[in-house]
Amino acid sequence: MNLHKLNYFIEIAKQRSYTKASKKLYVSQPALSKQMKLLEEEMGFPLFTRSAKGLELTEKGLSLYRDIEPLLNQLDHVVHQYQNHDTIRFGSTPLLSSYFLHKHYHKLEYTNFQVTAIEDDSQDLIPLLKANEIDAAIVQDIQSVKGLSSTLLFEDEFLAAIPSNSPIASQSSVTLEECFTQKQIIPPKGTSLHEKLQHIMAKNQFKSDVLETHYQAMAGIVSLGTGIAYLPEMMAKQIEYRGVTFLPIKGRPLKRDMYLYAITPSMLDFLFDKLSNESF
Repeated sequence: MNLHKLNYFIEIAKQRSYTKASKKLYVSQPALSKQMKLLEEEMGFPLFTRSAKGLELTEKGLSLYRDIEPLLNQLDHVVHQYQNHDTIRFGSTPLLSSYFLHKHYHKLEYTNFQVTAIEDDSQDLIPLLKANEIDAAIVQDIQSVKGLSSTLLFEDEFLAAIPSNSPIASQSSVTLEECFTQKQIIPPKGTSLHEKLQHIMAKNQFKSDVLETHYQAMAGIVSLGTGIAYLPEMMAKQIEYRGVTFLPIKGRPLKRDMYLYAITPSMLDFLFDKLSNESF
């Protein structure tokens, strides 16, 4: 028995249709039917029955599916791990490269993992994925895109970066209302955090002065006593700026969901295993 038959069987079971599975596998429908007939002969029992809903797994077919599907996924992971000749082209942002990816390189030492594209806004990496210019990326706040595989990788909370000489810097936490009494240092227009902060200020009729700049410059500006900024927890926990105090914001109103994207499900599963379960 070869693995092709088992992989065909898994895909047919998932799609519940020979037609859909053939399109997914790029194999003709008659060829799939023939392979399933051969597999049933080797196993000694029928795998599928037809119903008004489409193909249904028989009782033994369902048991076989449940037993071998995780094994084939595991085998796929192992194969990917040892395919060093295949470069994994990864898209990133300056923040993710500096404060997240480096903590995972020890788990990628047997893979040819390379960051080949850097964009200031992670959402700009999606067109590169769709054009097959990169194989995977981490994208903020976009749960899914047609034609790409994705899953939630981690949630990142924004902390308030406050001048240490500010009266509220001695508190254990702050509210957004307290933060908005001072000048706001926010990222440029078009970024998710910029839009979120502008929406909150407009909704609550806060009228703070605003200075727009990039994340990399924010802590330095705060240290001068200019105003308050909001930095991702992954960054705030790894930098030290004299004159800056980082505090959690009550109610966690500013956070972002970071999704791992890949051009294939197997690539997604492989990278999720390498990039998850690591605290900042």
